[in-house]
Amino acid sequence: ENPLADIEEIKAVRDPAERAVRIGQVLNALPGIAAELRDMRRQAVLELRAQGLSYAEIGERLGLHRNRVQQIAEGRTR
Repeated sequence: ENPLADIEEIKAVRDPAERAVRIGQVLNALPGIAAELRDMRRQAVLELRAQGLSYAEIGERLGLHRNRVQQIAEGRTR
């Protein structure tokens, strides 16, 4: 289940209590979603490195500085 896909549906909930509960559920799920997305991005960067691209080349493709790309590859977050 993707809680972010439910945002438009949540906006339509008339009962404020139910709407607040649904919003809370989405907010509680965000850290897990963010962690999964960070891992997916790291894997993509590592795939590009395995293809022989430098951090600078990957950075150009992703619109990021090479130092940030290296941090992502190493699993470091901001």
